Amino acid sequence: MDTDKDILTKLLLDAQDQDDSIRSVAEGKLKQRQEHDFPDFLLSLSAELLKDASPPDCRRLAGIILKNSVEGKYSEHNNRNIKRWINLDELIKSKIKESLLITLGSSAAEARHASSQIIGKLAYIEILSRDWQDLIDILLGNMAHQGASPPLKQATLETLEYVFEEFLGLKQDAIDGVLDAVIRAMNRAEQSSEVCLAAVKALHNVLKFANFANEDCRKRIMTAICNAAKSDEAAIKEGAFGCLTAIVPEYYMVLEPYMETILSLTTEALKGGAEKVALQCIEFWSTICEQVIKLREQKKHFAHVSSTADCRFIEKPLCSLVPVLLGTLLNQEGDVDALNIFTSATTCLGLVARTIGNAIVPLAMQFVEGNIQMAESRSRKAATYALGVILEGPSIDKLAPVVGLLVDRMEDPNIEVRGAAVCTLGRVFELLHSPALAKRFFTDEDFRRIMAVLSKSGKDVPEVSKEVCRAIYFLARELDKKTPFGTRASASAYEALTEVVRVSNIHDYKASIAIRVLMPRIMRRLNTALDAEAITSSDKGNKYNLQALLCDLLLVIIQKLGGSREVDMVKEYAQFVLVLFCRVLTCDCYTARDKAALAIGALARAVGPKFVDLMSIFLQYYNVNLFSPIYLEVIGNIFHVLGDEILPYCDYMMYVLFEGLSERALKPQILACFGEIALAIGKNFEEYLQDVIQKLREADNPRYYDNIFDEDKVDYGSQLRQGIFKAYSGILRGIKDPKSGLKVAADLVEFIEGVCKDENRGASVTYTAVDVLSEFGSTVESWTQGLISEVMK
Repeated sequence: MDTDKDILTKLLLDAQDQDDSIRSVAEGKLKQRQEHDFPDFLLSLSAELLKDASPPDCRRLAGIILKNSVEGKYSEHNNRNIKRWINLDELIKSKIKESLLITLGSSAAEARHASSQIIGKLAYIEILSRDWQDLIDILLGNMAHQGASPPLKQATLETLEYVFEEFLGLKQDAIDGVLDAVIRAMNRAEQSSEVCLAAVKALHNVLKFANFANEDCRKRIMTAICNAAKSDEAAIKEGAFGCLTAIVPEYYMVLEPYMETILSLTTEALKGGAEKVALQCIEFWSTICEQVIKLREQKKHFAHVSSTADCRFIEKPLCSLVPVLLGTLLNQEGDVDALNIFTSATTCLGLVARTIGNAIVPLAMQFVEGNIQMAESRSRKAATYALGVILEGPSIDKLAPVVGLLVDRMEDPNIEVRGAAVCTLGRVFELLHSPALAKRFFTDEDFRRIMAVLSKSGKDVPEVSKEVCRAIYFLARELDKKTPFGTRASASAYEALTEVVRVSNIHDYKASIAIRVLMPRIMRRLNTALDAEAITSSDKGNKYNLQALLCDLLLVIIQKLGGSREVDMVKEYAQFVLVLFCRVLTCDCYTARDKAALAIGALARAVGPKFVDLMSIFLQYYNVNLFSPIYLEVIGNIFHVLGDEILPYCDYMMYVLFEGLSERALKPQILACFGEIALAIGKNFEEYLQDVIQKLREADNPRYYDNIFDEDKVDYGSQLRQGIFKAYSGILRGIKDPKSGLKVAADLVEFIEGVCKDENRGASVTYTAVDVLSEFGSTVESWTQGLISEVMK
């Protein structure tokens, strides 16, 4: 008959079976055992973990279940586990703890590891409740016992690592005893590499409670760590540098006597060590810099912080480290390990720049100048990145050479180098191009050159153009803060931004985000420009020019977003941006008004039929005084977008157009607009047909084009005839009634005959007539089919 222990072993095996039905039954039975007799269940699991005859998978699962059952941190469920453990019978708890301690000496590595973790969990409960006071003594006894096997020592050290994850309220004597045992175990000459590594990991947690104020204790710790950092084992070296990093936040001042040694060790690791070791070395120096920066910030706000708290001793080793870190940038195109080191090194270099300021510039420039003209693109790319990582910290004067070097690289033959240059330029805009700075980083001449190259780069491959979009985000953010009417440089910037948005790939995620962020910023900028008071004529000119630039940029943004899945953003801002455009329509500058009109047309196309909800706003700015040829084209576009939805507003809009025919300069465009309206509203246009035909007949007046010696009259006459032709073409294609269509066609034929008799007509008029006639054939055919259908009914 199977014993109870054998049954548990079978259940643990079945709970890992690939067959779902077997696994489900076993998991259910384990759950039942746990709920039926929780103390006995824990005792059985600890016995299973201890049993060498049990399969390794069973021991592993037993350890996992037992650990989860006594987990004592972070959640309400785990707090319940604490109470359940505390309420267990003391005899059962003692048996479980005894089994766990014995398992530390097991020959099975998985069992030892599980036991170490569980003891660490129980230590959090037991030592705080003063129930396992002899645990540390037992573990130290394992370390001191001459006959202790390496696996037992390794497991004991791993247990200490877990125990010291949290503060346990131990007395300093106990902590010192643990520290002494761990340091002795780090002696590679006397211990196996596994024991030594376990000791280094344990030290990492014990350090938090070490007495660094004691010089002897401090020396022993630092000597042990530095010796471990010289190990041939990469994992031990990594652990040693991890210990150094752990010391920095609280005690980095004590590292001064060891800086030369640490610098030598990290330099060696960075030049040819394993990836994890190199990353940990970089992390150490990054943490040093972060601590110095933090203390400097504290000095600004708290008078009690020592004036020497920033540790000037750190500048010399950091300067020695900079060339080594820069050298890692040359390996950016290798495998994943090299890429990880590259990323960490760039972050560290940025922190170093903030820490030592101007001192990093000549070191970085030496690297840049040595690589930026190299034939190998990898070197040029590394040099370009180097320019980007030193921007925070040094003064603007020291960084001035960055501008020319960057602009040159933006036209590099290599895609990645160009991308790196634009990426770096984005950081320049982010960090250094701000009116809040006491000194400007760019002159207007520099800025215009940068904008010209940036605009060109916007047409580059996606890898480059997406970095351009990122750059324009930071540029636009700073343009928000400029003076009301800007400068020549900001005008160049807006022109470049417009071109960059125009050629950007809206389906690229970064480009899409950049354009979405840009839209509300430019809207705010336009609102500011509209509200700003212009006193001098020069101010007025600049103000109108700025309004035109901003409307043009918003037009392109709306076109980009309106043709993509981001169209909802345009709809969200539609009302506000329409008001802005309409306000521009009232200014005294035709250029700005035309840009605003075109932007309104783009907005209508993006919003679609829902633009009808905005017509009450649009019609407030719909009058003859605001009409222009471009505005009239936009009116036609709005009719096409809305179709029958515009009918409630149609009478008023036609009335204003009829009124506008009294303006000689607008007549050709208004007549052409009638054709577009007819196309848009179809049969509903017949309500206005007689009035429009009458206006067309009136417009066909020889007085506009008979005098061939007056060039202005000839040109105007050609425009007028083209407008009439466009009106007839739209009407014939728009109205659906063949009877009305034939009457219009008769008027068209009569008009064509008159045009043909004029030997002095322009070529443009002839081409327009031919176009209308070619369309007329298909129109008549559709009428014929309609008439035949009527007859056959």
